[in-house]
Amino acid sequence: MNIPSLFCAVTLILVTASSGAESFSAAIKKLPAETGASSFATGWIPLGLKAADMQEKQVAPGHITDVGEAQLQFHFPAGWRPQDKRPALCIFPGGGYILMAIDKEGVHIARWAAAHGMVGVVVKYRVSQGNNDLDRFPGPLLDARQALRLTRKHAGELGVDPGKIGVMGFSAGGHLASMAATLWNKALPEEADNPLNSVSSRPDFAMLIYPVVTMDPKETHQGTRRKIMGAKPDPALEELCSAERQVTPNTPPVFLVHAQDDGVASANSKFMEKACRDKGVSVTLRLYSRGGHGYGMEKRGNPTDQWPEDAEKWLSEREILPAAAQRRGTENAAAADSSGKREE
Repeated sequence: MNIPSLFCAVTLILVTASSGAESFSAAIKKLPAETGASSFATGWIPLGLKAADMQEKQVAPGHITDVGEAQLQFHFPAGWRPQDKRPALCIFPGGGYILMAIDKEGVHIARWAAAHGMVGVVVKYRVSQGNNDLDRFPGPLLDARQALRLTRKHAGELGVDPGKIGVMGFSAGGHLASMAATLWNKALPEEADNPLNSVSSRPDFAMLIYPVVTMDPKETHQGTRRKIMGAKPDPALEELCSAERQVTPNTPPVFLVHAQDDGVASANSKFMEKACRDKGVSVTLRLYSRGGHGYGMEKRGNPTDQWPEDAEKWLSEREILPAAAQRRGTENAAAADSSGKREE
């Protein structure tokens, strides 16, 4: 089966060389010289990829759908300057590729990242309730890769270390992050004319929070599977979209979070952990006894309340978080950070 033939159903308007890239660059040039004592967030900046003319809708507080044009929002920490070299975290909210928990799994996470000295990057990728072609593979992956490329290309203006750009995804956003981490060097015909192809889209680390990973019908989340691949996917596409089957020795280090009572089977994270170990990729799985699904960084009196602290420790151990920034974040981000006795 020829994989590129599977992609023809996706309608894509690629606004690249002039309008897309230039509008993004123009927005970056408007950043302040420094943030001073307070953190700072930009508005939503288009990536230069437009999949459809759609009216974005809020379907519930903090949840949106019908995103036809991918956008980024940058969150800069207090004391940020463009000449800094800070880690960046590209964040993919979940929602089954139908909607997006843009606040709980996006903006709130970016604020946590900024409070810990990182540049938080919320990625508003294409999703739709009704247009099934819009968010079919490879659509969301195109947005994820473009977000990584643009962040890396403009690292010198964003105060970002181009060698410390990671991804964090939740639920279906975790699936997207896992594909970004494993398919970063996969040639996609939709990107043939992308002027940013020379910029690497490889994340330097991947953090997958209660993720969908596999497309195995026995263990996957069925709604996510249908949305990203369709009702009757070709086996070759199922293989490609199962991130645990795409792990190679070049996959970046992976941090996984899952609860044993999650409605999205913890087998998703276990499969990813095993695949990474089999390929010699650094991997850490935090498997908690209780917590369910969709908690973001909210404290709910469950063992999963501990995961942000475990994530912070993991980032620090890998020297992604500077020690000083880590201390500042712990002091300033009490509302977003988690505490409590760990139970695994």
